[in-house]
Amino acid sequence: MDLRGKGLDLQALAECVCCLLLGILLFCLTYSGRYLNYVTPKMKPYLYGFSLLLFLWAGMQARYLPTPRYRISLSRSFVMLIPILMLAMPLPASEGRGIAQDYGSSGISKVLSGNENGNKNEDEREDNGEDERPWYDLKGLDKETKTITIGDEDYYTWIYELGSFYETYIGYTVVMKGFVYRAPDMDEKCGFALVRLSMWCCSADLSPLGFLVDCNGDLDLQDGDWVVVRGILGVTEDGGSLLLKAQSIEAAEKPQEEYVYPYF
Repeated sequence: MDLRGKGLDLQALAECVCCLLLGILLFCLTYSGRYLNYVTPKMKPYLYGFSLLLFLWAGMQARYLPTPRYRISLSRSFVMLIPILMLAMPLPASEGRGIAQDYGSSGISKVLSGNENGNKNEDEREDNGEDERPWYDLKGLDKETKTITIGDEDYYTWIYELGSFYETYIGYTVVMKGFVYRAPDMDEKCGFALVRLSMWCCSADLSPLGFLVDCNGDLDLQDGDWVVVRGILGVTEDGGSLLLKAQSIEAAEKPQEEYVYPYF
């Protein structure tokens, strides 16, 4: 049985301070957006909720401060020092970290000529009674005018669709937003790649995801500039990559959510 006396409960004080520190750190990281160094945005509400839980726990422990115990155990509090120290360590800003990755290993859409990789056009899939994409909708598709307008929230869906079933959409007019990306080993015939940064886990695995653009001439565009490209979908001469033959390129504002998350 714990012996009680006058003074402060050191164990309650340690737990209260650790909970407050961890809660404040989580809240600040989430509010500032730096939590993207660790997790994706879908975790944002959970981080806020966990911060609130830590504040409540600190308040509960504060009730025991005026009632000291002579038998104390600080080990539980010391365990919390590990995540506190890890979260307190400064990390590089997440913005643009993936742009510096090598183009050859990036997620810019690659395709094979012919059907060697199992691509099938829409008629073949219908004749075989196949439905290879039942889990997502193709918003922005106008078959009558052969136009695809890719919204911010549908970027990955269409990258997957066009990369997987590109033969169905060759010759379609595609309207999409992204930022300008260039690399030393990029084909000189391509003006730039129109991409966004995809994130599987956190900012450490950011990589460009998009299509090559043939803009037929020099444009006053800097790497990282956000633009809307309207162009005809095709493939490069070697049949290795999807290519947009630009009809128009207009400056655009950075979207509120600039990253792309590879899930539907």
